[in-house]
Amino acid sequence: MQYFTLLTAGLSLFFAYGASAAALGSEASLSVCENEVVASETYIGEAHNVKLTTSHCGAAPHVSSHGTLLSKRQSNSTSVNVCGAQCNTFCFNPSGGGPNEGDCAVIADAILYDEQNVGALFNITASGTATDKITMQYGSCLTYFLNQDSEQLTYCRSDWSTLVTWLSGDCNAANNAHGGLCVAADQTWYIQVQHS
Repeated sequence: MQYFTLLTAGLSLFFAYGASAAALGSEASLSVCENEVVASETYIGEAHNVKLTTSHCGAAPHVSSHGTLLSKRQSNSTSVNVCGAQCNTFCFNPSGGGPNEGDCAVIADAILYDEQNVGALFNITASGTATDKITMQYGSCLTYFLNQDSEQLTYCRSDWSTLVTWLSGDCNAANNAHGGLCVAADQTWYIQVQHS
């Protein structure tokens, strides 16, 4: 039953995100968090081997739903719970230097472990606060969730796990990419996967 639920959720996300990721041109390459201030660090997963960091970017790299960088934050009214929300995927070209899919699978599994042992949902504070970015890292794989909205958001761990798997597999060297991101259709958040 649990496998069927996860499979159904994964397939729903597959169709919500689209069959393939678009490639990002040179205008919106790998998003970099400048002047990052770390609020907390811990380890998650059954083996406690995935580093989880909450932080804030001094110069946050806000991204539009079209994959272009925003020069200033654009706030949109949206529901606080963004579980299952559609996002648009983009890959960073060219190939080379991306994360190892096996390392990303460890993160995806750790997120699912926390879903079963901590809870299905997690909160991320509003943009501009000390913990508006949540980062997970294992080996060569790094993923983060950045809240671009003025409201606190609630998101599903299973959705993040699915996105980590999707982006690490679809935005890899075999597809002429080195990581990627998925930006909410309403631009309130995005999840990125890249080499650590």
